[in-house]
Amino acid sequence: MELNNFNVDLIKNSPVGLTLETNTLKIINENCYDAIEYRRMIAFIGDSGFGKTKSLEYFRNKNRNVYYVVVEKSMTSRKFYIELLNILGFTNTFGGSDLNNLIKSISFHLNQSKQPNLLIIDEAGKFSANQLLYLHEIRDNTKNNTGIILCGPPYFKKNMENWKLSEKQGIPELYRRIQSWISLEQPTMKEKKAFCAEHGILAELADEICKESKDFGTLENRILECRIAVTKYLKNTKSKT
Repeated sequence: MELNNFNVDLIKNSPVGLTLETNTLKIINENCYDAIEYRRMIAFIGDSGFGKTKSLEYFRNKNRNVYYVVVEKSMTSRKFYIELLNILGFTNTFGGSDLNNLIKSISFHLNQSKQPNLLIIDEAGKFSANQLLYLHEIRDNTKNNTGIILCGPPYFKKNMENWKLSEKQGIPELYRRIQSWISLEQPTMKEKKAFCAEHGILAELADEICKESKDFGTLENRILECRIAVTKYLKNTKSKT
């Protein structure tokens, strides 16, 4: 264990809620603002660990009338729209819990807003074709005052293209409404080294683990391994003195 590879204070107590100014953050910020201003529907595509979710959450936390919801595989369509209605902070205006009334209530509250809105749907690759069909209704009902962001891995776009080619009900129409598909690139070496430095990894060790890690998720795992190793080394050293 060579402690000169570490900022010991940082490796022991890594920063919480760190947000680096990466290319992904810049691209997502710019296009989210466009989606709000021009009521656009945009899809971000990128592999896991590229910083999509952190960038979207950062934008949500910095702006008003931005509503962020994550798709979970176990969610039914009804459960998803109940969750979205809760995130908007409203109750079901039209009564009843069927999908039609839920979608009408969501559309009503978004349209009643005096400011433009942005609806961010993360992990959109977990939507089935039928669940995307209902999203078509939300888009049509709110297109005059609400932008929509969809975010998912590359297979999300591939699934939609396949469903479109097979003329899956409603998918060609929804696909046409997505005005931009924006591919996000993996973190650069410079960004990964900056991430390492913020977490206390220095010198040649930072170069080594950055070369081995193509994304921030993998990098975080390596940093955790280093933190555990440093912590154990310091405890053992202290116990021997």
